Amino acid sequence: MAQVSTRWRFILPGVLAAQLASLPASAGAMRLPLFDEAGRTAVFVADDETVRYEAPLVGTIEVTTPANVEARLPELRPHLRGFSIVEAFDAGRTEAGSKARARWRLRLTPGGEGPWRLMPFVLTFRDVRTGAQQTVLTRAVDFPAPPALPAASGAPECDLEPEWVAPGWRTIGLWAGCAAALAALLAAAIPLARRARRALHERTLSPEVRARLELDRLLAEGLLARRLFKPFYFGLTGVIRRYFERGYALRATRQTTEEFLASLSGEARIGQAAREALAAFLNAADRVKFAGVEASEAEAEAAVRRAREFIDAADAQQKGETHA
Repeated sequence: MAQVSTRWRFILPGVLAAQLASLPASAGAMRLPLFDEAGRTAVFVADDETVRYEAPLVGTIEVTTPANVEARLPELRPHLRGFSIVEAFDAGRTEAGSKARARWRLRLTPGGEGPWRLMPFVLTFRDVRTGAQQTVLTRAVDFPAPPALPAASGAPECDLEPEWVAPGWRTIGLWAGCAAALAALLAAAIPLARRARRALHERTLSPEVRARLELDRLLAEGLLARRLFKPFYFGLTGVIRRYFERGYALRATRQTTEEFLASLSGEARIGQAAREALAAFLNAADRVKFAGVEASEAEAEAAVRRAREFIDAADAQQKGETHA
């Protein structure tokens, strides 16, 4: 048995090679020659005899060469017109005697417009014994045009009328969140807009009118009723400083009490008695603001009256100078 097996091991390859050599080339329904020269051929063999819109065109590029020569194809997508490649793969290489045949399988989807053509491409042949390479250019081949599509008739198969689709709970929640965020934004923006409008309006008023408005706004905060004397005196002196800054072009809000009183000494429109009263008012307020002196509600109300007197006296003096 061992001798018989050894004998068949040498005989079978020769028998198979002879059978492969005797086989004809693939007999597809469509054969388009690409190249034929010096014992080397290339052909495109399709399974169908024509191109059809409803199905891809399945075919094989077969390259026949001497057994010692290998063939290589380039990327074929740039060389196709009217087709798009759905699938392309190497189908293998077979040898039969002194000949070899390499195959590349293709599935091509025809486009709506022609021409349907395989443009010339470069085939590379390599001698496996010497390593020598040679390139050849194939010829362009035109595929038969697909049969015309039948004319459309009848009504469309689908209803083109829009149909209401109820939103899901996630969409409803997203809408509700957006509405809530918009409402919160409006609730925050309306007071800011009113405050900005009031600030713009107050800029058009005289310094005396603005000082009276700020004083009334400070009293409306209710700091005295809650016995918050320190923040109240900060607000009260701020009203007076802003009044002198606007009415007399002084840097009252950016100066210490000493610097503010020193700048008033050069102001001829303010008399000595008014400067002394203002100095006493500011020094008493500084003791509450910075020295920790406890104030009473009666003292705070008296300070408010003195602040109104400063504003009224300065207003009357400026009006008298204007009339004069």
